[in-house]
Amino acid sequence: MGCRSSLISRPVVVSGMDLALLYSQLIGIEGLDMWEGLSHVGYDRKGYADALRLFCGEFEKNLGLAVSAAESDNWKDYTFALHAVKGLLAGIGAWELSRKALELESASREGNYEPCRRDSGAVFREMEALAGALRGTALFDGTGGESRAEASPETLAEKLRALAGACAAGNSAEAETLAEELRGKTFGPEADEFVESLCARVDALDYDRVLEALRTINNREVE
Repeated sequence: MGCRSSLISRPVVVSGMDLALLYSQLIGIEGLDMWEGLSHVGYDRKGYADALRLFCGEFEKNLGLAVSAAESDNWKDYTFALHAVKGLLAGIGAWELSRKALELESASREGNYEPCRRDSGAVFREMEALAGALRGTALFDGTGGESRAEASPETLAEKLRALAGACAAGNSAEAETLAEELRGKTFGPEADEFVESLCARVDALDYDRVLEALRTINNREVE
């Protein structure tokens, strides 16, 4: 136990985030087995923090799809979304919720829709509570780090263009530097959330997803 205590209490600040503070918050989140999640990344504290950031964006997207599909009896999309949600939950150590997602996915896949209609609401609320608890930690609120400077939309556009170029070229050093610069600034709540999802994908070296997200944003602006 002493080794575990040392692992989470050792003071380290990464990207303006106090990891010791973060882990003291994570250990109290109901439904999250932090040690199981850490084991998936070789007990790398920063790696698990990055995985949780990426989880939040992907999880909420797929959970939203599952909720919408359940409301419209679209069981094909429901099954697809629950399969993704199940894997995401298991990946961070939320085994009990992952098991519940599996049960709903299996029922839908077998054409047994009544349990899906009956139980989805309660299960989805538990999942939303977990995501909400994660978003209240130092992962996103910046607690324990330095305050971030406000930046203009023009600065954001410039940095995103540079990030797109670095990702397209596979230049990991430049992409990581740009991600750090973006994390050090604030562009407004909605933009900050988008930026964080991009930075988490840069951390995961998922440059294709970064470019896909940037193309989507550019297309929306054109429309």
